[in-house]
Amino acid sequence: MVGNADKRQHILDVATRLARTDGLRGLSVRSVAAAAGVGATTLRTYFPSQALLYRAVAERLVSVALSDDRIRDSSLGPAERLYTSLRQFLPSSEYRQYALTVWFELITLAVGPDANAEVLELVNSGQAESVSITTRWFKQLADDGCALRESPEVLADRFETIVDGLQLHLLLDQDEAALGRADDTVRWFVAQALA
Repeated sequence: MVGNADKRQHILDVATRLARTDGLRGLSVRSVAAAAGVGATTLRTYFPSQALLYRAVAERLVSVALSDDRIRDSSLGPAERLYTSLRQFLPSSEYRQYALTVWFELITLAVGPDANAEVLELVNSGQAESVSITTRWFKQLADDGCALRESPEVLADRFETIVDGLQLHLLLDQDEAALGRADDTVRWFVAQALA
């Protein structure tokens, strides 16, 4: 017999896979329940609202996409550790258009003319998880003796704002050099963050 934690994990795994393959439009309680092989009532036991399901999926997507490995690599200097960690927020050139289109679709669904409160919850949850992760990275550097110009929380907030602007810029500027300029901006931010 599958335990409650395992069943919740299974439902979350299925919901995350659906979000990746079908986008947010495919992430409904019915579609997740059907794909997970459970009834809607069972799904609601673990995720009482669609907003809670969206929040869990957003947190999972962000935490899987952002690795702590680079910030923990003490063989690198603090600036390189921070840069390689923060660089994860920029899309690779291979998946640039897809990643940015999905990001923009999310924002449009959250605050556009057909705004959806559940999607807004997903965006806010993903953003909160991103800030939590970057705060953790700054705290790791501080714990390792690296001086920061501002608190980890302030730096994480500032970086989140910069990343949002960079993603919009990369979506609008199709020039190959735009990704390099975005990369330079991340390096600039690292120089500003470290004392």
